[in-house]
Amino acid sequence: MSPPLDLDSLLSEEPPRDASAAARVLAAAQGELAQRRPVRGWRTQALWLMAASGGLSLGVAAVLLALGVTSGALLLGRAHLLVLLLGTSAVCAWGALSPRGHGVQRLGVALAMVSAAVLVLARGTPHAVSTVPEWVCTASHVAVGAVPLVVALLALRTAVFQPMRALVAGLAVGTTGAFMGELACERGWRHVAGYHLLAWGLVVVASLVISKSLKPRSYAP
Repeated sequence: MSPPLDLDSLLSEEPPRDASAAARVLAAAQGELAQRRPVRGWRTQALWLMAASGGLSLGVAAVLLALGVTSGALLLGRAHLLVLLLGTSAVCAWGALSPRGHGVQRLGVALAMVSAAVLVLARGTPHAVSTVPEWVCTASHVAVGAVPLVVALLALRTAVFQPMRALVAGLAVGTTGAFMGELACERGWRHVAGYHLLAWGLVVVASLVISKSLKPRSYAP
């Protein structure tokens, strides 16, 4: 009959080493170090996201103004809403990529909620009936956010997936479509609440789902 095993001695023993496995791990690590990939700081990435979202919003405004879809008077009349959206985008972008940006993330969510409410409450009764289907606003808002969404997803891949970061990044991107809606759409508040905010929500969901499915380039927090 074999003697009973001593659990303490088993725990104190060093596990057997696999020389070939250790060599493979070392070779893989050396290969990663040899590539010398440039590492961008999170502040640079946040500025890129701000530029992608805010810059595209301003670009859309310039195009709509040049095409006569909107007017200078309308721009001035809704300037406070446009500034609010740009500020929300900047705060959300900064919070999404800041390593310790929990407070900024909460502020970004709060600003996004305030912006959504103000967009609905500030919209008056339409003076003319539009012949364009209402869903066109939702589709165009989602489409215009595609470019900043790609920038956000690439930036989010530099760290391990965190739902709050992906949500706030989606809120930053979604302001682009909301910005366009304030310049190109004259429908009433019900339309804004049902179609403009729907597009904003769809962008946030896309940011969460796609960001979670992507393999991160780093597992840093």
